[in-house]
Amino acid sequence: MADEAIHNYHNAEEQEVEAIQARDQRIERMEQTVEQRLEQRLDQRFEQLRVMLSVLGLHAGQNAED
Repeated sequence: MADEAIHNYHNAEEQEVEAIQARDQRIERMEQTVEQRLEQRLDQRFEQLRVMLSVLGLHAGQNAED
């Protein structure tokens, strides 16, 4: 009976460790996803700014010619 209780306790402990590891892995994947999305958004914003600055530069150049 005691052996069975020890075995069950050990199994429960292993399952808890596995559950924690699975949660940690899920959190890591979620963090990576968030980082990738932020990088993509930053890239998009920088591209938008680059386009806007080039348009403003063209307008400034045209105004200087006028």
